[in-house]
Amino acid sequence: MRPTEERDALPEEVAGPLRVRGIMTQAARGVLADCREAIAELKAGVHGDVWRRRWITAIVLLRAVGHVLERVDVRSSDAYRRAIEGAWDSLRETKPEPAIFWSFINDVRNGIVKEYDMAAGQNAIIHPPMGIINRKTGATTSIGGKPTEYIPVINSGPFAGKLQSEVLEQAVAWWESYLGDVDRAAGASEP
Repeated sequence: MRPTEERDALPEEVAGPLRVRGIMTQAARGVLADCREAIAELKAGVHGDVWRRRWITAIVLLRAVGHVLERVDVRSSDAYRRAIEGAWDSLRETKPEPAIFWSFINDVRNGIVKEYDMAAGQNAIIHPPMGIINRKTGATTSIGGKPTEYIPVINSGPFAGKLQSEVLEQAVAWWESYLGDVDRAAGASEP
């Protein structure tokens, strides 16, 4: 049984985002849906070790969209094989553009997987309370102070200084457009 047939045999509550009728880039879109969830968790304000694991997850899933498209969705039909291979050939011909793919999705993923280089981090703004000492009585009082703010930014490459959430959303939008182009190209070439 092929992977798409296996997903179609699953109950809807199990198949979830992996089953999209009429769209044969469904396996890649399932990966993209998982990526969106990881991004939502990042946006929820995680920090420290949890942030690092969610960042890794989001980046690796972003790159996995293309791998799954190339290895799973390519088997959907001859029209999809031609459309997927054509889209990949076109993308390679334009390297290093678009930067969102080559410099972010591809390079940051490679840095994580091959060197454990995150290319991103969290700047912290600490708002400590101010201590006041009454010179006459020696009594101390603490005023002000707020929770530490974490600002997740990209640290290197052409997206350095940008908020991680903005670049991640741009990458998701790029994949949506790319997958839509593949679906349209395959639909145009089907008999």
